[in-house]
Amino acid sequence: MRRRIFLTLTALAATSAPFLAGCRGGSRPGNDDGASGGGGTGSSAASATPAGFQELEAHIMGQRVAVRVSPLVRVSNDATALVVELTRASDDAAVGDVQASTEDHEDVVYAGIYLGEFPGGSGANHVRLIDTMSTGRVWTAGSASGSALRLKPGETVSSTVVFAPVDLDEVTVLVPQTGFVRVRVIERDAAADAEVSTEALAEADKIIRDENGPGDKAAVVPLERYTRTLDDSVGTRTTDRTIAVTLSSDVTFESDSYNLTTAADAQLQTVAGQVARYPDGGSLDIVGHTDDVADDAHNQKLSEDRAGAVKDRLSELADLGKWEVSTTGKGETEPAVDDTTDEARATNRRVVITITPTSGTQTSTAPSATPDSSGSGLPEAKGPVGAGPDGVTVNGPDNKGQITVFLDHATRTGGLLLAQLEVTTGPGGTGPDTALTAWLDDPATLITSSSRGEKGGVSAVAITDGLTLLADRQRVYTADYLPPDSDWHRPLTEMYASKPLKEGVTTTICVAWPDTGQDTLTLDHPPSKRNNDYAYRLTNIPVTEN
Repeated sequence: MRRRIFLTLTALAATSAPFLAGCRGGSRPGNDDGASGGGGTGSSAASATPAGFQELEAHIMGQRVAVRVSPLVRVSNDATALVVELTRASDDAAVGDVQASTEDHEDVVYAGIYLGEFPGGSGANHVRLIDTMSTGRVWTAGSASGSALRLKPGETVSSTVVFAPVDLDEVTVLVPQTGFVRVRVIERDAAADAEVSTEALAEADKIIRDENGPGDKAAVVPLERYTRTLDDSVGTRTTDRTIAVTLSSDVTFESDSYNLTTAADAQLQTVAGQVARYPDGGSLDIVGHTDDVADDAHNQKLSEDRAGAVKDRLSELADLGKWEVSTTGKGETEPAVDDTTDEARATNRRVVITITPTSGTQTSTAPSATPDSSGSGLPEAKGPVGAGPDGVTVNGPDNKGQITVFLDHATRTGGLLLAQLEVTTGPGGTGPDTALTAWLDDPATLITSSSRGEKGGVSAVAITDGLTLLADRQRVYTADYLPPDSDWHRPLTEMYASKPLKEGVTTTICVAWPDTGQDTLTLDHPPSKRNNDYAYRLTNIPVTEN
């Protein structure tokens, strides 16, 4: 039997030439065949993107589900909506044969847990729309119908998902644990021709009416890029307007001092390199932060002195003549992580340098070089290594549990690298007490924190944010975004993958990275700071152009 992985996307090149439609990953023995949706160009007039529903194959926490995605319909002046239809295979394995720990005795898949808000599921409201035609935006869903999306074998359920208005002719849809698909954006009077039912439109109207609009969570927000040096001493966040570089004070300064260490210059070259890219200048804000160990007055002065020391050395490393530079100390008043553990306090000891170029940030998709104080090149692999298309097998601690991770290719689309990983459990599954997330999340963060160190609470426990790329002596994290009224960034990957799985189970993991400009990729799941459990690396992953 053979199974194909589908990645159906389209974008415009910088020259406006059309890309290849319908990119599809390779196949391996032991997998069964399926069918792919089509792709298209950015112009709706000549688009090859299908006008109706597109069919995708999903492996949702090991369960086989066929997914149909409708075009995006402009249902009103204030909202758009699409339909996600799920059909569980009639011969699908029972939930009890897939999950190692389940209290469900009715053989029901609660798809809303994976496609929607954890823990109860809220339809498919974690479906996201991605603008891959420009610098990158993402639409978050407001509300969605379908609640838990209960599926028994052979059953079909659907979710109408409501978004804010979309100003594009086509948009890329991320369906969790399914894939990416490019859909048209159509007017309401064209919905019937696209086989979008009147019932679905009525459901969208009801959602809009009940929520007094598309819903308070619906928004369009810019995508951001986040990278860390290989030694984790520098983190860089790039938006369409600013570049924020965070320096770990434990590397930059001597303990409880503002004296710079010998390693500080490697960190500050990061900032100097960024400044050099913008000869027209702008503003540069340097803010020092401390932990909460000493008294308030001591911490305030220390933070101010550290900000000043960074400014003084940076002025020697870079031409700041056209930059308006300010320094501020915040003491312990604005912790990055609101906790008192040693790890949290280390995260809170930092200097943040925000670069705001007068002309805006450059739109180049490749990440800027971020010098690493530990040296150049790829870091030593801390776990097993395999080529992406061939896969890598990773054992759990004490050989309890095993998975194999495959990535046939990634597709370059509008400043992003879009990919679908195939994860298959081996002998012992993930282990009866270990969730799949252990192999996929960022082990360097606190359990309720994202890869940025932001505290997301229970919503951040099961995200697959540890799938990083290695490029330019830095670790490139999943593209992410800040939803409205939120204080932590959501990555463009799975928001919930936390189930213990039995042997022989396959799950699809979707991920979108900022484009690194490479022809082949190296995916690295880093080890934790305590041991090398769950660390692995995939190399020689080809990048296809779309």
